[in-house]
Amino acid sequence: MGMFDQLRAAQEMMKNMSPEQIQGLMKQAQDSKSMMEDMVKKLVAEEVTKRNLMSRDEVARMIAQSK
Repeated sequence: MGMFDQLRAAQEMMKNMSPEQIQGLMKQAQDSKSMMEDMVKKLVAEEVTKRNLMSRDEVARMIAQSK
């Protein structure tokens, strides 16, 4: 299913919803987005540690100290 098909399906689904239901759906989507962002941040931090890489904060500190 392409992106436009998904948008059409979402529009059809929301046609018969009340504003409160739509707000609830939007809140649920925002919560899911936040959860995914947290998961990605955690996985990136784990990879930085596992591969012994420097984090952005460490690089920024080094640059600030060199000035």
